[in-house]
Amino acid sequence: PTVLLVVGIQEIHVDQEMISKISAAGQLMQCSASLDVLLLVDGSYSIGKGSFERSKLFAGKLCDALDIHPDRVRVGMVQFSSTPHLEFPLDSYLTKQEVKERIKRIVFRGGSTETSRALKYILRKGFPGGRNSTVPEVLIIISDGKSQGSTTMPAMQMKERHITVFAVGIKFPRWEELHVLASEPTEQHVLFAGNADDAANGLYSTLTGSVCSATAPGCKVESHPCERRTLETVKELAGNYVCWKGSKQPNAVRPSLCPFYSWKRVLIKHPSRCFRTVCPDPCDSQPCQNEGTCVPEGLDKYHCLCPVGYGGDIHCAPKLSLKCSVDLLFLMDSSAGVTLEGFLRYKAFLKRFLQAVMGRDSPLNVGVAQYDNNVRIPIEVGQHKDTFGLMKSIDALNFSGGGTLTGRALQYIAQHGFRSTPVFADAQDDLPHVVVLLTDSKSQDLVADAAKYARDQDLFLIGVGSSFMRAELTKVTGNPKQTIVYSDPQDLFNRIPELQRKICSVDNPEG
Repeated sequence: PTVLLVVGIQEIHVDQEMISKISAAGQLMQCSASLDVLLLVDGSYSIGKGSFERSKLFAGKLCDALDIHPDRVRVGMVQFSSTPHLEFPLDSYLTKQEVKERIKRIVFRGGSTETSRALKYILRKGFPGGRNSTVPEVLIIISDGKSQGSTTMPAMQMKERHITVFAVGIKFPRWEELHVLASEPTEQHVLFAGNADDAANGLYSTLTGSVCSATAPGCKVESHPCERRTLETVKELAGNYVCWKGSKQPNAVRPSLCPFYSWKRVLIKHPSRCFRTVCPDPCDSQPCQNEGTCVPEGLDKYHCLCPVGYGGDIHCAPKLSLKCSVDLLFLMDSSAGVTLEGFLRYKAFLKRFLQAVMGRDSPLNVGVAQYDNNVRIPIEVGQHKDTFGLMKSIDALNFSGGGTLTGRALQYIAQHGFRSTPVFADAQDDLPHVVVLLTDSKSQDLVADAAKYARDQDLFLIGVGSSFMRAELTKVTGNPKQTIVYSDPQDLFNRIPELQRKICSVDNPEG
């Protein structure tokens, strides 16, 4: 499996899809309960100003996971270094925006890392501005865990007071000390500030089991293997060198070998378990049809980004339809002039158009012809009665190369393109015959007479090509309103709605 790397300090061993779900849930969850939350933020020199600013950013993000309100979650903050300093009590700011704005204005103080003194301060003073233990109390310590005194005793007293303690690592934390500070089970109360969404998810996942409202329907807390790392300076024997040592004999020294040590920084690994809330993704059921892209919006909503020609409903159903009944033949230029790239583009356009206008149960009177020096009709009009079979046949069309004899192709199609085979002997095939010419290459024979002959056989001609083909296509169609030109390859696909309208204008060609 892939892993979630958070600055190389914390890894959660899950696949990429799970990473996205953890992050998404972390952004959306809110702990809503009567709760006093005190942030105890390390402002010592071992943290430094840069990491202190990251701690503030994390604290602000954490507020997004809390339903801050006078009757529900209240938040206060203490900064500690050599001495603890009350930044604001729990009853000062009673909306989420006020708390976040106040956190932004807090200034780094600097000093030694006296975590033990800060804990004793809270044990002595209680939660400043709190509700005197009438509601659950949560202490969130944001520190690198490098205290200059033992924290074991005050940490134990915190737990005896039934204060829930989360220890959140910042920078390169000393995880052993954070585990001493955190409530049991420590795996659920130790987090890393390097990824705010992940940490917010971890905080919510733990509190859900005790004080927060229940998780959203379908969401659940899952345990994942994870690994935390810390950067430590270790002493390492580098070798020996000759040194001189004193001797018991007066005025005498003797040679000896003395060890030589070096110091280096190494990452120490701490295997653990991480508990995170994951929710069913609204896109898991793949609700978007026709190659639409599903974009989740929260836990239970989504929208579809639909290809051109789709969007008839929220699931990318075809928004176009042939509201007219016609026999439709596409005449595709397969000569060397359009190149293999152009031919493949026309195939893609043809498939996209047919998917957009043809419903699954629509009767299909569609055929496809190709031409170069010669003309072939690999897909007869009406040959396929379902979209799937038609698409497979279009996929099987091959580029041929050769000359561009558009005039000959038009004459051939006028004579052989619509050989009707009625289902019933007395049935009359009186549907209009529409030919859509797809070409991007000037004809090497005359097209005007052949096109007029085709039109005299009651063929309704539509020409599709790039802008430099406009004049020739108008000669073919006999009407500029039946000519479609595009400015660049991508613009061709934007012409799908226009082609649909022109096909259905067969009964009103001047419209």
